Amino acid sequence: MAMALDRIVPCAAEYDLWSYICSECGGVFSMVEARTADCTLVDERRVVLRHAVTTPATIAAGRRQIACTVRNLSATGASLNLNSRARLPKNFIFTTAGSPLSCRAVWRRGKQVGIAFD
Repeated sequence: MAMALDRIVPCAAEYDLWSYICSECGGVFSMVEARTADCTLVDERRVVLRHAVTTPATIAAGRRQIACTVRNLSATGASLNLNSRARLPKNFIFTTAGSPLSCRAVWRRGKQVGIAFD
């Protein structure tokens, strides 16, 4: 099983959370390690740690409902896989588990979209 380093996030005084992703199944493995000089290997830009999930959701874009899957989620945003390459407005309503949230797209790669909650 091949694991690739995904990110390193400070989690406590002098300790970092190292997260790895399995290239075969996409599973995430995390462990806490004492901070070393190696922690500079990954540039972590997120302020809040995201959690890997696989949850169905929808985006309300005007009258259209766009189906998607949440791949990771945090208190400030999420990464989504869209079922199509639909155009998204600047601001839209994201709904998962019956909870609508106002948000905006902050990046896009094909059918993948990163969103930030307003």
